[in-house]
Amino acid sequence: MAESYQISLEPYSIQNYLLIFVCGSLLVWYIQFSWKRRKLYIHAAKVKGPPCLPFIGNAHMFLGNGNDIIKKLLKIQEDIPGLSKVWLGPKLVYLVSNPDHIETILNSPKALNKDDMYRFVSDFIGYGLLTSHAKKWRHHRKIIAPSFNQRILDSFIEVFSEQSVIFSELLKKYVGQKDINLYSLITNCTLDIICQTAMGVEMNIQKGDSDFGEVLDKLMEIVTYRIFRLWYHSDIVWKLSPLSRTFHRLNKKFKDTTSTVVKKKLMEHNRKHSLYQSCVYAEIDDESVKKRMAFLDLILENSDFTEEELNEEVEIFLAAGTETTASTFCCLCVMLGMHQEIQQKVYEEAMDVLGSDRAVESKDMSKFNYTERVIKETLRLFPIAAILGRTLEEDIDLGDGITLPAGSSAGFGTVHIHRDPKYWPNPFKFDPDRFLPEEVSKRHPCTYIPFSYGPRNCIGWRYALSNLKTIIATVIRRYRFHTEYKSVEEIELKINLLLRMRDGPKVWLEER
Repeated sequence: MAESYQISLEPYSIQNYLLIFVCGSLLVWYIQFSWKRRKLYIHAAKVKGPPCLPFIGNAHMFLGNGNDIIKKLLKIQEDIPGLSKVWLGPKLVYLVSNPDHIETILNSPKALNKDDMYRFVSDFIGYGLLTSHAKKWRHHRKIIAPSFNQRILDSFIEVFSEQSVIFSELLKKYVGQKDINLYSLITNCTLDIICQTAMGVEMNIQKGDSDFGEVLDKLMEIVTYRIFRLWYHSDIVWKLSPLSRTFHRLNKKFKDTTSTVVKKKLMEHNRKHSLYQSCVYAEIDDESVKKRMAFLDLILENSDFTEEELNEEVEIFLAAGTETTASTFCCLCVMLGMHQEIQQKVYEEAMDVLGSDRAVESKDMSKFNYTERVIKETLRLFPIAAILGRTLEEDIDLGDGITLPAGSSAGFGTVHIHRDPKYWPNPFKFDPDRFLPEEVSKRHPCTYIPFSYGPRNCIGWRYALSNLKTIIATVIRRYRFHTEYKSVEEIELKINLLLRMRDGPKVWLEER
């Protein structure tokens, strides 16, 4: 009996020892992991945040759809204004809405790198100007910036106008319909514009049948889903998921479009280079050709850009240049439809500047003062970049005993910042006169950051404003906008990487 008892005890003891060893090893690892990150915990303890769970932190709060995510972010910032924190697994993220803090961080050379969540965005638009690390960004921005100077922007107005007229004509068959896919229509317009101006290539998307907008929309939805699910941060887990296969299929279609643009441009560039070599092209190399040099031309003139870098920059400009302008235009149409008296003023300004049928020209840009204020107020309520994120390479002192430690991230929820009643009285009221010069001078510049702020702000913000002015001045002389929405408060928002109206613009048109 004793021998039998000894035999049954031995395997039982081995299992216990094995369990103790595994648990002990995990405990030792966790203590070492926590000790290395003790600085994060010490500084984080000084800032309020919602209660978090072991290991996953606050990640469980953001498992809903894009509508749920924006609501929860807004709720945290409303409950804990100025500066709060969340833990996304082991990742410490500060939510910053105090304008003094925003200015300090976004101007700091210690916070030039985008948050590492942008690596998921890079899966489909590469590491170009928007997503690249600071060293690469500095180099690329120095090369690309001259293509967005005022002289070149003025030369683009003709293209903006031509494509806006085509867009206006296409809208005619949708007059009176309440189910317009306005986003798809305007995306084709802005895609044609960005290809012809920034790329120097005519694609004629509006005259064809393109699903570029839908592909881009779905890609951004999938990327957003991945960002807020910690288990999909693992490349192994992600590659095994069905969603990953959908992403790669759509991403191929997106890259097919960008590669077509690059191929067309390279053919044109090589042809011109051959003509230069034979001196045939010299006579037509006049100022009119030089002044509309697109950013892609400037890249091709710099031989230190690799083919991969060239494709990455094209992907970013195609995605950002179409999506941001298209989404803002949809929100603008909703605001005009909701506020008929403001729409009438925009219409009257367009008629005063242009008359009933003259095309928009560069000289007209400075005359659309009221229209510009309407656009800016639209971007206040509906900032397309709903969240901006930076990684902190070194500690940043915010004063009052608060330091954001190296290794943490700073997130800027622009919707909350732009609707904070502390800086924007009656924040849901649509009032373009908030942007009269005397009103702007009263506010801290970082209470309004639709194009980010500091050295790494959006390079194309002047381009976007001119583009929107041209489109709206062209369309509003022909159509009146209406919407089913009755107030800003009832418009549900969602994050689809960028900000969107959850239920779409709900806009319809009538001819004037």
